[in-house]
Formats: sequence, C-alpha cells, structure tokens
Amino acid sequence: MCAENYAIDKLERILIVGSSNPEITFLLLPAIKQIREQNRNSKFDIVAGTGCEKILKETGWFERIIICGKFSPIKIYRNTCREKYKMVIAFRPSIIPYIVRAEKKFIFLPNRLFTDRFFTHESVKYLKLIEPVFGKPKENELYFPISESDREKMKEFLKSNNITGSTTIIAIHTGDSKTPDQWDASNYVKLIDVLIDEYNAKVFLFGEIHSSLIKEIIADSKHKDSIRDMSEMINLREIAAFLSRTNLAITRDGIFLYIACSMKTPVVSIFGAGNPYRFGPIGTRYINIHAQIDCFPCDKKRPCKRNYRCIKSIEPENVIEASRLILDEGKQLFLFE
Repeated sequence: MCAENYAIDKLERILIVGSSNPEITFLLLPAIKQIREQNRNSKFDIVAGTGCEKILKETGWFERIIICGKFSPIKIYRNTCREKYKMVIAFRPSIIPYIVRAEKKFIFLPNRLFTDRFFTHESVKYLKLIEPVFGKPKENELYFPISESDREKMKEFLKSNNITGSTTIIAIHTGDSKTPDQWDASNYVKLIDVLIDEYNAKVFLFGEIHSSLIKEIIADSKHKDSIRDMSEMINLREIAAFLSRTNLAITRDGIFLYIACSMKTPVVSIFGAGNPYRFGPIGTRYINIHAQIDCFPCDKKRPCKRNYRCIKSIEPENVIEASRLILDEGKQLFLFE
C-alpha cells in the first residue's frame, strides 16, 4: 500500500495519543518523528501517561504535553475542546479520538501474529503501523534529539575530568532497585575491575540517585579512582550527549538502553526477565546477554515462578567476554535489520 500524501498546508494542528508507559513512549519516538517529517508545518500536541513528560519535554517537539491518568477523559476533553485538530493519531485503544474534534482520525492498533509477539521489536512495530499512511523511514532505528551545545557541554565535562579522546569510557547502568530481578553488586565489581585492568578504562555508573548499589560497587572495587558515580545526572539530553562519546554501554533494559541505541553507542545488554527481541537494543552494535532457559523470553508483567533464575545464572564472565568482543573486535552485531 502506498503512503497517502497529505499536503502539509492542510494540517494546522495534530494530536497524538501516546503511551502511558515511559519506555514505550521512547520506542514511539521514531514513529512520531516520521509523522512530523511528513507534516513539517504542523504543530503537535500529545496525550501521555504519568512519567512520560520528562521524555517528551526533552524532545522539544510538542506545543502541549497533556498528562493524564487511565480514567481521565473529562480532563482530556477540557484540555482539547477549544482546539479543532486537523488530525488525531492514536497508538493505543482510547476514547480520545471520539471526544476530540478532528477532520481525520487514525487509530493504529496492532494485530499481531504469534511470532510477531515475540520477535518483532516494539519500535519497528509502530513504524510498520504508520507506514501505509505516513511512509517508511530510511532506517529502523531509535531516535533522541540532542544539540551541538549539548555535545559541547559534555566535551567540557570530560575535559574537566581529565578524559582525553584516547580514554576508553564505559558507562554502566545498574537498573531499577524496585525490580526484583537485580544483578548482584559483586558481579558488577568483578566486571568493572577486569575492564579497568585490561583497558585502563574510566567507568561511569548510572542509576537511581543516591543508589546504595552504586555506593557498594565503588566501595568494593579495587579501582575506586577510576569509577565515578553519575546517578545525579538525570537530564536525558546530558545523558545522551555523554553516551555519544562512550565506547561501551553496559545496561539492563529501559530508557538508558534506548538512549544508548539512539546515540549509536555499542551496547552489552543484560536481560533477566523480559524479552530482548521486543524491548532490547536496536540500530547499533550490540550483544544481548540472557540465560538459556526454557521460559525465555518471558512476560515481565507476570510474577516469576522460578525466583528469577534467569538473572542469577548470568555470570560476570559472560558480560566480560561480550564487552571484550565489542571493545576489541568492533564487529557489527545486529539482531534486527
């Protein structure tokens, strides 16, 4: 099916109904970027869930970001009733397209085959949904906008920390302490000590602010002077600019992983519960580390009946070897094309 050609001068304002999940919101950005490129003279509003505002605000794409809970159609109507949109685009089941005035309404609901549920990346799924209307992008890749000034600020930061262009920088995100499938601090310590010994690397640890896990890792490492706690860096554009200079990102799933992919930073992703085919890295050089057990990949939303044996069976040596492959060989390793 060919993409329909909507003249940009006919589109004044577009409303997008996005996700209520911050991670899914990030995976929607390539599709929203494609829609914006096809309608460059239009202004965009977006409806999204709590926790998504930080990501959406950093893009600078939207006139209004309407944050609402699951059951707040009245609030949405009050925020949109004065507008007559030329187009409403919904990426999830919602009453919004039916209560908002718009000339054109598109509701993109995935109709997935069994294999698609496991092996199609979420960002690719959204791009395929909009392709018949808004066309196909040149690349299936994640996207997050940063400016030259963001990059210059990060260069100054690295310079102030005596980091030169030849320094090997490794960024590690330790994950969310609220999730039950945590990798032990002792594993991170073994990993970091080996990488610093072999590559004379500088290691920057990202995670929750005042993370006790990060403090424990630094305290137990024999290379404390080569490790820096970066948990207080919470601005997404600053993180993206930092990752654009990073030689390797080692991370769990989540927004940090997707920012690394957006910056084309080589990635080693450590997967416990979850599905790296759908929610893993894409568009950059990467290696996924996961357990070879019969319940992989799993639905992370359901309680684990095996006490998260998946993450506990991943040894530091597995991650060290994957890191060596990327740092030494630089081979292109793509799961999704």
